[in-house]
Amino acid sequence: MKKKKITERTRAIYRMLAMFLLLFFFLVTGGFWYLKSSIPDQLNVASYEDVDTIKLPFQSMVKDEVVYASVSAENTKIPEEKIKIQCSFLGFVPLKTVEIQQKELPQVLPGGNTIGIFMKTKGILVVGTGSVTDADGMEREPSLGILKSGDYIVKADGKEIFTKEEILEIVEKSQGKKIRLTVIRNGFEKECQILPVRMQDGSCKLGVWVRDDTQGLGTMTYVDGQKQYGALGHGISDVDTGLLMQIRDGKLYRASVGAVKKGEKGNPGELSGTIYYRDDQILGTITSNSETGIKGMLYAMPQELSGHSFVQTAYRQEVHTGNASIYCSIDGSVKEYTVEIEKINLSHRDINKSMVIRVKDQDLLEKTGGIVQGMSGSPILQDGKLIGAVTHVFVADPSRGYAIFAENMLEK
Repeated sequence: MKKKKITERTRAIYRMLAMFLLLFFFLVTGGFWYLKSSIPDQLNVASYEDVDTIKLPFQSMVKDEVVYASVSAENTKIPEEKIKIQCSFLGFVPLKTVEIQQKELPQVLPGGNTIGIFMKTKGILVVGTGSVTDADGMEREPSLGILKSGDYIVKADGKEIFTKEEILEIVEKSQGKKIRLTVIRNGFEKECQILPVRMQDGSCKLGVWVRDDTQGLGTMTYVDGQKQYGALGHGISDVDTGLLMQIRDGKLYRASVGAVKKGEKGNPGELSGTIYYRDDQILGTITSNSETGIKGMLYAMPQELSGHSFVQTAYRQEVHTGNASIYCSIDGSVKEYTVEIEKINLSHRDINKSMVIRVKDQDLLEKTGGIVQGMSGSPILQDGKLIGAVTHVFVADPSRGYAIFAENMLEK
């Protein structure tokens, strides 16, 4: 029998078919993982919530079924203990198990006022190491390979240190002898020794750049009934290392906006102003700096919030796309501006980017171009509830930015 010849046209059809099947496979696989990743692992609900009112992404395609709960057809209220809901695609492709738990969210006072931040680091933060010239004119790097950017020096020769001046004094008194340092690196404490270099002027150096404090402007997000506040919506990272700063303590000061640098495409704007570093201008303490922002206790309620009323905090699943508003202070007083919630992700790996918002208010757009540095922490309200806070601006489009859920900010 004669072998059938495969024409070039047939080969082309096979190639197109193979490409189509490959593309279809990636689309199906990608869509499945996108659907799965969009469903959160855990949700908090109010005590009065019914099982059948829990909202999940792509509800029309996702079927849910309670697999462990004291829930019956007669009583569909969420019980006090945790329950699990099994989610599946179209009822037959397993996606994820969601853990549901009762958790009451508090009523809070929305912020929007500008605050001054001053924080002391937990020990002395190592920003970097470098070379120094010794008494013989030789370049030396005494800290190279011993200290790293992001280390916190907490002790020198057994003595606790809190300021740059204290470490400088110990180095000067070393007379060129090795110094024993205790540092915290990646959360673990370790010991090391460094031999200071004697300089031509007789002084001694470690060849290390350090920092012991940081300061700046931000926006308060909320205050609860016990005068505990949350601000910024994201943690404060060191400008040089990019790492979240570990703090010993801090103070919150009154501040005012003096000028606005309007944001433009490719060039984020900024609020600049004055922080009143006086004892009679201290608003409260700063006790923590985490990925969800800074927290602490107020000594007194800021005057700018005197006209605000307490509102309920929204659960993540209550937030929806559409109109909302933000509170912020651009010209000396807290005002409300219109924004739009464009996108929501209940399970984003970066909780500071759980929502995408767009500024719609023409007054705010004319003054700032949208979102600028210093507005981080501006509270977002929707349907009369606090739903989140502004965290980042899109460099390519300053009218848009990211936000965090208020529920995440309130978590301990």
